[in-house]
Amino acid sequence: MTATENHALELPASARVTPQRQAVLDAVEALDGAFTPIELFDRARLRDPHLGLATVYRTVELLRQTGSVRLLVHEGRPTYVRCHAGHHHHLVCTSCGSVEETELCAAPSADQLRKRHGFHAQDHQVDIYGTCERCA
Repeated sequence: MTATENHALELPASARVTPQRQAVLDAVEALDGAFTPIELFDRARLRDPHLGLATVYRTVELLRQTGSVRLLVHEGRPTYVRCHAGHHHHLVCTSCGSVEETELCAAPSADQLRKRHGFHAQDHQVDIYGTCERCA
């Protein structure tokens, strides 16, 4: 499954959906794969030329808080990808930039970490960088 398939965008209940924020949400919906805030800003400004860059960053942060998008670091720059809320990881192609979700997980369970290291894990995130099947 690619990172954008069938994932509804969700804002926190307290967030107002202003016309500017809706332009950002629509731009996220239209993008395929990973995006930077600047790419999102450029696309959203086509709908609302008065949109400010700060609104894009604030909206992306709200989407990140709900799990609708996730931050990846790709080529040293912050890049975001749409996500579903369930447990998954990302396969990031360093050639074409595509992002694919996978439910495969090799991380030790919270119980294993607690027993072996006395560590109380809350969550984990794994992004695997390499070359996708199309680019290999």
